Amino acid sequence: MSKNIRIGNCSGFYGDKLSAAKEMVEGGPIDVLTGDYLAELTMAILYNQKLQRGEDKGYVGTFFKQLKEVATTCKEKDKKKTKDEKLNKKNKVKK
Repeated sequence: MSKNIRIGNCSGFYGDKLSAAKEMVEGGPIDVLTGDYLAELTMAILYNQKLQRGEDKGYVGTFFKQLKEVATTCKEKDKKKTKDEKLNKKNKVKK
């Protein structure tokens, strides 16, 4: 039998609700919190920022604010930091 993993996702697009990460970590029963920022408009905004500000500036700055708000709580609740390969390893998914 496989264990169910409850995944909460925030930051689906640039300008998504800033408090979503904190609300999910503090309020819901989740095992993993992800943020993707992959909406097409977001990708265009980030690319434009990278062109205007420099190679190292094409990221969503609010990510750090969200992470700072939930890092301690995540550690206390033993939330998992994820990347695709970590999820795959945990679920024994083979490529």
